[in-house]
Amino acid sequence: MNDRADLRAARLDGCRMRRLAVVLLVLIVAVPVLGVGLGPLALLAAFRKEVLPPPRDLPVKTVNFRSSDGVDLVAWYVEAEAPKATVILVHGASGTRGDPFVDLPGMMRDLVGRNYAVLAPDLRNHGDSAAGPRPPQFGPDEAQDVIAAVNWVKERDPTRRVAVYGISMGGNAAIYAAVADPRIEAVITQETFTQGAPVMRRGLQAETGYPDFVIDGLLWGARHLWGLGDSNGRAIEVVGQLGTRPYLIIHSRSDPIVPFADAEALAAADPAARLWATPAPDPADPRLLEAGAWGSHGQSYVFYRELWIDTVGGFLDSVFATMFG
Repeated sequence: MNDRADLRAARLDGCRMRRLAVVLLVLIVAVPVLGVGLGPLALLAAFRKEVLPPPRDLPVKTVNFRSSDGVDLVAWYVEAEAPKATVILVHGASGTRGDPFVDLPGMMRDLVGRNYAVLAPDLRNHGDSAAGPRPPQFGPDEAQDVIAAVNWVKERDPTRRVAVYGISMGGNAAIYAAVADPRIEAVITQETFTQGAPVMRRGLQAETGYPDFVIDGLLWGARHLWGLGDSNGRAIEVVGQLGTRPYLIIHSRSDPIVPFADAEALAAADPAARLWATPAPDPADPRLLEAGAWGSHGQSYVFYRELWIDTVGGFLDSVFATMFG
């Protein structure tokens, strides 16, 4: 009897071991598959953040319009008392029309103070705007949203002149849009990259702190399974087509996400460009400490507001001081 009991126990142990082996095999296969498949999906969802209410002293009007490929867009519009032009203010990746990190509301307030109306859209896949046919493409697709914003301005006042100011990915969108649409008379980019893929990687590392192999898996899945187009943002290949249009490049010398060398390359590719290099902030500045691994990326206005008002205002005035373009 003992021998039979021992045999049954051995068989049960063997079954348990086989079941455990099957479970482990499923986990070994499923965890990486889910990580590479669903992790990137969560990454793409992170591009869309809540739009915070505008400051009480900023008289924004919420407006809606549609891009040429059918994406419904939401924007804030602030009119100036005697507008010289309208500046289309374009946020970066994972930003919104009221992005507090780069203080877009403050920029709106100061531009209106210089008599420039402001139209600040949520790009597709961001904020309150609809999803595009594809996930973020880091410039080419988003340029259609910028052109839709130009259309909105011109439909209301065909004589209104237009400039575009884009931050980081928004700068790529601004460049692509200006190359395609000559109605954009001036371009300003801030902490904008030459190529999107390296910046996406550095940004993901700054945001998560994940090790390289996790970053590699997330980006592979986002690109190959879900269609993230960070490698399609290549302003360096088109910026030379701006021609003689005035172009101001603003870039922090200490930006850890988009190296200053990107700004130098964009300036070298466009003979009409002006480059304003903002100094590295004081390492002890609480605002820099709060930014963490993002450092001074997108922060030139935040750290150098008075200089920004003079430099950006002066640049725009040099373009729009005359009555007609």
